[in-house]
Amino acid sequence: MDNKLGYELGTWVVDQIRSPDRPARSTFSLLDREWELLPEVFPPYTDPGPGLFASWVPYEKGDRFLEMGCGAGIAAVLAADAGCARVLAADINPAAVENTRRNAARHGVADRVTALASDLFDALDPAERFDVVFWNTPFIEAPEDRPYAGQIERAVFDPGYELVGRFFRDVVRHLADGGRVFLGTSEAMGNPDKMLRAAADAGFEGRRHRSESVGLPAADFGDSPVVRAHTDEHGTVHMDFTMYVFTRR
Repeated sequence: MDNKLGYELGTWVVDQIRSPDRPARSTFSLLDREWELLPEVFPPYTDPGPGLFASWVPYEKGDRFLEMGCGAGIAAVLAADAGCARVLAADINPAAVENTRRNAARHGVADRVTALASDLFDALDPAERFDVVFWNTPFIEAPEDRPYAGQIERAVFDPGYELVGRFFRDVVRHLADGGRVFLGTSEAMGNPDKMLRAAADAGFEGRRHRSESVGLPAADFGDSPVVRAHTDEHGTVHMDFTMYVFTRR
């Protein structure tokens, strides 16, 4: 595990979500819409990443679109609204699959969004091809032997970055000619070097598509030596949300 800061912040986020003092919410606002949220689904309003990534995806009319790790289904709904011809949303968390179905119905695109439970591509039709595949990755690298403690953690941690490696090995057979892969990550909190190596090993070229930097008060994260080492003179921890686009070589 290379990024101690990312792991520290990821652990803090999970602890905050699980805190008994955190008010329960069944809906949230994002990208000028109201969304339903089920328990055991990662709450997309907790950081800027989900909204930024979903808004950065280039949805094009007629495309076949896959949202991997769909969570609440934000990108799937936007893709259907934009006129994508086929929208599939997949998540290993059954609650996320149901959440996506509910939000598709809430926004009037239930007839254009299919959601299914799948461990990455395992449950997909082997013959299915997509023009665009998008994944807001669980970009916090965790130790290889770290078990998941509940479904929320699956949206945050990738032990040993095994998921990213498996994703690139398997997405090849589901990508249409000229298709593109868009991954949401963080260069400050994730492990972009491992991600890019996994992509290259599978025959992909990657480049930054968009990025936005944010500064967070270090005091919010408690008295952590790791966070303190990355804090500037103004008491701010600087991080980013970055989307990469990958194409086949």
